[in-house]
Amino acid sequence: MASGSSGGQRDWKRRESLGSALAQVALVAVLLGATVTFVVHRGRVRRDTETHLKAAQGLAQRGNPADLAKALQELDALFALDADVYGAHALAADLHAALWLEHHQPGSEAPAREHLARAESLESKDAERYGARVVRAWVTLSEGKAPEAAGLLKALRERGASNPKLWLVQARTDQALGNLQAARQAYARAMEGAWKDPRFATAYGEALLQEGLFAQAGEALGRATSANPDHLQARLTAGLATLALHGRPDEVERTLQDLQAREAELSPALKARALATRAELALTRGNPDAALQAADAALAVSPKEPYALFARAKALTAKKDPGARAAFEAAAAQHKTAPLFYFEGAKALQQLGDTAGALALIDGYEATFRNIQVSAGEGKTVSALERDDRYWLTRGNVLEAAGRQDEALTAYEQALAVKGPQQARAQYAKGALLLARKDYEGAKAVLTTVTPDNGTSSVPEAYTAMAELLFAQGDYATGCQHHFFALSRARGRGVPPEQLQAQVAQIGKQLTDAGQVKMAQAWKTEAEALLK
Repeated sequence: MASGSSGGQRDWKRRESLGSALAQVALVAVLLGATVTFVVHRGRVRRDTETHLKAAQGLAQRGNPADLAKALQELDALFALDADVYGAHALAADLHAALWLEHHQPGSEAPAREHLARAESLESKDAERYGARVVRAWVTLSEGKAPEAAGLLKALRERGASNPKLWLVQARTDQALGNLQAARQAYARAMEGAWKDPRFATAYGEALLQEGLFAQAGEALGRATSANPDHLQARLTAGLATLALHGRPDEVERTLQDLQAREAELSPALKARALATRAELALTRGNPDAALQAADAALAVSPKEPYALFARAKALTAKKDPGARAAFEAAAAQHKTAPLFYFEGAKALQQLGDTAGALALIDGYEATFRNIQVSAGEGKTVSALERDDRYWLTRGNVLEAAGRQDEALTAYEQALAVKGPQQARAQYAKGALLLARKDYEGAKAVLTTVTPDNGTSSVPEAYTAMAELLFAQGDYATGCQHHFFALSRARGRGVPPEQLQAQVAQIGKQLTDAGQVKMAQAWKTEAEALLK
């Protein structure tokens, strides 16, 4: 028994060491192979998802609708590999939101909301991961909830969040709330932080254009086309800025012809913008009927296209149509914090003789901005209207046209008190009003500050006012010199030759009627030499 027991034990140990060892080796090999396969697979998935994400980000930076669509295709390929990548969902939400809110692309709202919800469900509490929350603020703003959007953005900033997309949405929110000063600062910050992406500079240029700051808008849009020379929205909006500055209509025409040949690449918003630009071009060429047709076509594509509404109103003004006032009011109502539509609309209606309509627009501007507070430095704020020299200047012009000179003079004094960019123009306006009242000494004191003897005034019209004042005081020689400055500057601005010739003849008649025959002959000789 002892021997049998001993032999059995030896058999058991022999079987255990051989079979078990082989099984364990096999098991380890399987586990090791599975682990290696899993690690390799996960590495490949991670590598491929990163490749698709970087490709999507690169395409998105080009900024055109077709580029955004290609970026979304890269993200779809990414989601086929891994459906739970937070950054990819946040980017997809942002791109679909751009197609929905900026380009009015049908079918973009639903996927924007879906990816946004998915990103929010995946979002970490880490302060560095807030991309979805920025998109949420943008969507909230699009729903007409600007104060709520501002609250969301404030909470993000308090957590240390800061990137170009956040500042872009902050700028749009400030603009919607009427704080244009803060909006400009936020737009500039977004543009500087994303200088490779033309969408940011384009958004800033668009905002500046809506303020009527045409030269600054052109500079921002130039930044956009430097980042991508083929950015369609930047090119179109730059065309509007060019026309507003009375520059190169032929260049704008070439842009429109190029885009017309690429109609398949245009989103509804871009089609409407192209037609609105076509309307502005027709107005520049003196064809209000063609402008009205193009503007109506633009509004059929996108009923809220701001520059189509604006061009339509201007076309009706040019046709002396009584519907011009309602058209300007419609443009201002759709874009309540865009000064351009109020100020230029008031000027147009004033020239049309509809002073009541011009005042109604200015009153609407006042109602919109009355309660807005802007920074005055050192933690202080003041009323936006108190610092708005363009508002006071425009109000003064309209009141003066309505024959309410005392109120107009008060408005001009308010504009001068701001000591802002419109200082020289406000001085001219005040001086011209005093001249109309025959307060020659008062007018001369004001106009002298804006009529340097070298002809370089930033307000060329001031030379004409000073010349008339000098004629009234009998100083015909100096008056002719100021008229010559005004004529030279008008010629440089491209005023039609026939209009300049009429001015020369009128001034010559004034001199002759005043008994200054030799002076009139000398004036005619010098003026005609200038106009040759």
